[in-house]
Amino acid sequence: MKPPDLIEFLAHPYPRARVLSDAMKRIPSFALIVTALMLFGTATAGDSPGLCFDHVWIMVSPNAPERAALERAGFQIAGEVNRHDGQGTASITVEFHSTFLELLWLDPTVPVSPGLERAAEKFRQRTLWRTSGWCPFGIGVRRTTEKQAPLPFPTWSAAAPWMPPGSAHEMLTPRDDTKSPSLFIPPRTMADIAEQAARGARFQHPIGVHDITGVRLLSPRTYEPIEPLKYLQNQGVLTLKQDEQWVLELTFDGGAKKLAKDLRPDLPLIIHY
Repeated sequence: MKPPDLIEFLAHPYPRARVLSDAMKRIPSFALIVTALMLFGTATAGDSPGLCFDHVWIMVSPNAPERAALERAGFQIAGEVNRHDGQGTASITVEFHSTFLELLWLDPTVPVSPGLERAAEKFRQRTLWRTSGWCPFGIGVRRTTEKQAPLPFPTWSAAAPWMPPGSAHEMLTPRDDTKSPSLFIPPRTMADIAEQAARGARFQHPIGVHDITGVRLLSPRTYEPIEPLKYLQNQGVLTLKQDEQWVLELTFDGGAKKLAKDLRPDLPLIIHY
């Protein structure tokens, strides 16, 4: 069997530690309730694969000066810089109880493996989304059922050296697509709900939010959503809307405070909380 193709469309945070920290003991009961709702709310019956939102990345400038917009909005950013050796990117994250947000950039100090030059070029085009027309987002979803039910469209495997040995992402965006967001399902070893809860418990965001509970993707009017995007909308993972350009709307905690902040032009991001 041919090994999984080296990753071309996505970058994921550094491999997370597999051991739970004492932070699990401090997770508030509210977070556990939200986590349970996120985990089971989108699961479907029968052979349909239960899917829910896991995380999103946004392509930004080197070293992510755009992080200041997130900090002004009231988010605490994790201190680690995640290097994705082999694909030339780095990132920082904002951690929540069952989800996270990632700012991703091309880093000249991170090596690009032979054969991944095309991947680096795709990341560059996503960085230049305002003029290139490429989408600056990558959206990861995770399975909520043990059964590895097939999806109703072709997918392909993508692996990279920094990932756990033998693991691969299931890529939903066609390999040669140059307009859509990068859609993918991380391996279970990289999308553990309990480990994410432990990471999220380390942070108390000044804005007072706990988790991402809604995702809406706004796309240019000239863009026709691909089948995987429509499928994720039908599964309740996200919603779609046309607009003037690419924008992501994230809702936190069901929008309980009925407040919103628009982080443009620094980031193509609107938050509701």
